[in-house]
Amino acid sequence: MTPLVESTFLMPSAGPTQSLGVLRGPCTERRCVLHLEGSLRAPLNGALRHNIGALLSRGRRIIVLDLSAVTRIDAAGVGELVRAYNMTTAAGGVLQISRATRWVREILRRVGLLDILRQG
Repeated sequence: MTPLVESTFLMPSAGPTQSLGVLRGPCTERRCVLHLEGSLRAPLNGALRHNIGALLSRGRRIIVLDLSAVTRIDAAGVGELVRAYNMTTAAGGVLQISRATRWVREILRRVGLLDILRQG
């Protein structure tokens, strides 16, 4: 099956305090990659949840979060990943992370999420 390439910036920047951007990458009928850019920390703008909900409603069941451009994460960002994971699993899907920076990997390891979200 040929991948559909969707490269749309889905959540515009809403100001200097809301600096998480989500860029949708290559998708197939069931799998899609979301590239996150910036800080995954308070205050959050709902971009991640909105985009995951949209993908799930379109039938995507494997969502990979590319975290290579996430510069910072805090407790609110960890909570947002947990909500995204719960949304995805409730829909019968799988949420995975890939290419997390060393800082983000360490935070996720400390809170016990790294092994749950690590891409296989």
